[in-house]
Amino acid sequence: MFGDDDDGVSGMGSVDIDDQTGEIVACHPGESLAQAQTRRRANDDSSSSSSTVRNLGAGSILSPGMIDVHTHVSQLGRDWEGYQTATLAASAGGITTIVGMPLNSLPPTTTLEALELEREAIAGTNSALYVDVGLWGGVVPDNLDTFEALLESPHVLGLKAFLAPLPPSAGYQAVSPKQLLQVARRCAAIGTDKPILVHSELMTQAECDENTKAAFANRSARSYAAHLESRPPQWEQEAVRVVCQAAEHCRMHVVHLSDARGCLPLIEQLKATYNKGGDNNHLTQRLTVETCPHYLMLDNTMIEDGDTRVKCFPPIRDVENRDLLWRGLKKGLVDMIASDHSPCEPSMRLIETGDFQSAWGGLSGLQYQLQATWTEAFARGCTPWQMAQWWSTKPAQLAGLARKGRIAPGFQADLCWWDPDFVGAPNSYSEEHHRWKGTTFFAENTTMRGRVLGTWVRGKLVYDGLRDAHKEPIGMLLEHRQRTMEPN
Repeated sequence: MFGDDDDGVSGMGSVDIDDQTGEIVACHPGESLAQAQTRRRANDDSSSSSSTVRNLGAGSILSPGMIDVHTHVSQLGRDWEGYQTATLAASAGGITTIVGMPLNSLPPTTTLEALELEREAIAGTNSALYVDVGLWGGVVPDNLDTFEALLESPHVLGLKAFLAPLPPSAGYQAVSPKQLLQVARRCAAIGTDKPILVHSELMTQAECDENTKAAFANRSARSYAAHLESRPPQWEQEAVRVVCQAAEHCRMHVVHLSDARGCLPLIEQLKATYNKGGDNNHLTQRLTVETCPHYLMLDNTMIEDGDTRVKCFPPIRDVENRDLLWRGLKKGLVDMIASDHSPCEPSMRLIETGDFQSAWGGLSGLQYQLQATWTEAFARGCTPWQMAQWWSTKPAQLAGLARKGRIAPGFQADLCWWDPDFVGAPNSYSEEHHRWKGTTFFAENTTMRGRVLGTWVRGKLVYDGLRDAHKEPIGMLLEHRQRTMEPN
């Protein structure tokens, strides 16, 4: 799949990669294997160096490496998921870049000092990186006077804020709508193009406690219906309204959208106003939106009571809402997909008791995002080209990764080779590589479509899916290249 965002080509072809720089030198859409071999021989005859041709075979797909802009890695302070196992799992899933959230590390990445600790952890001997890693910083009430210094670091790709209260054990605090708008205005004054990412549910802790108590009052703690009722879609809608207001000042991004019925009309109205630069100009995309595979693949009728592996905030909603999410994704109201990979120690899932009220929230499954997305995307008539937009091109634009996300000359050769027709449980052909195994919802699903056959980072094979074998880790910590926002 080659070309610009609006005229990409799917089909037979070849890609030339410079082994020294790891960059794509040329793309040859439509070129057959025989033609590529003839061209290679001609080039070798006129050059002192030699090249090789690798045939990926008919029926398989070569896509840009997937970029997951929403992962939780906790190398510091918690034994939940370090960078080594996170990147092992990512590479086995066709993901070539992950961008880590400022939590669940302790301390969270909300100060320059915490950022330096995170960087040291990434560079440590126990953190071999199999894919590239970027970092989001955090904005919380405690750093409202100092967040600019964090934002200006080249190692921070943007800031993450919560409008929803978090449990004390999270080590992170929500900002108020007023505070979020203040941050947005100051970002505009700085002239940064780095986005603010927002967990978009808006309620107080008292409202959250009251609603949870009422939802579970006459139901078992195992009730998924009670969990769903405890987080009403109106909370997402109120938060999205605030994010839309903030988008008047700087780039804003809604993370893990679940509610489509009420939120997408708000998003559609704002996108028409602020995304004046068109799909190819990320500097004027004032509002972007992500959703997650679990919202696209599952609905409440598919979740059994007590299956706390799929507890998340906001929750997985009804089947009509899922259909509307897909409609928004195809229409471009939802720009991209991300995992929200949220690992924790297995005991915190409370799988044995199935207690939705008390279990830790968030799905684990970084390794299985391609299959979780493609299974439903295929069923709905979507194409691999759309997959590449949702999982590679748009995420690269969000994170300011100018040389990633496309198969085109001058871009890094971050590539995912996969079989779109394979159907079967992922754990039937590959070992689970996450830190904690056995609590991932997608691993044992026999209806999952797609299989990763190989993953390349900057032209180097880091995962051989045919043998389920990892190669030399060559991942690196990424930096942001600053650009200037257009004036309001």
